[in-house]
Amino acid sequence: MTDYNPFDHTTPPAASARRIRRVVTGVTGDGRSTIVVDDVPAGRAGHGVPGYVVTDLWRDATGPEDTVGPPPGGSVFRILELPPDRDWRFDGDGNEVIPPAFHTTDSLDYAVVLDGAVWALLDDTEVELHAGDVLVQRGTYHAWSNRSDRPCLLAFVLIAVDPGRARCRSGH
Repeated sequence: MTDYNPFDHTTPPAASARRIRRVVTGVTGDGRSTIVVDDVPAGRAGHGVPGYVVTDLWRDATGPEDTVGPPPGGSVFRILELPPDRDWRFDGDGNEVIPPAFHTTDSLDYAVVLDGAVWALLDDTEVELHAGDVLVQRGTYHAWSNRSDRPCLLAFVLIAVDPGRARCRSGH
């Protein structure tokens, strides 16, 4: 797994960032179902950009929280609010100052575009995804690019797998 880490604890998320409510069920001591968490977890700025906001809603195994991928044997459920590239990857003259953040993780990832549009960038191709589209990311080298004029909201479920397993040949 790569050491790629976009998280930044010195830059606060933008005040306009979406706040995601999290409700988690559990079981009482006498075996009855109940709500054990009802909160709004804090988002974190990515790449030092207030509008690039990552909100981890759940991690089901222990491990470092400042990683993109899940801990071994675990999973991560997160929301990403990705600002337009022009707002953080390019300067006022249109020159690229921050390249696409290519990375891999030892995980099988389900990415769902909730709102807006985004480009999934791979070694040999790229594809534009819109609200309602789903990308199954199988441990390949990739990055995201928001070439639109408004933020894109994505949901991710990352499930840890042994290195190489996500890149298996079996398809659909």
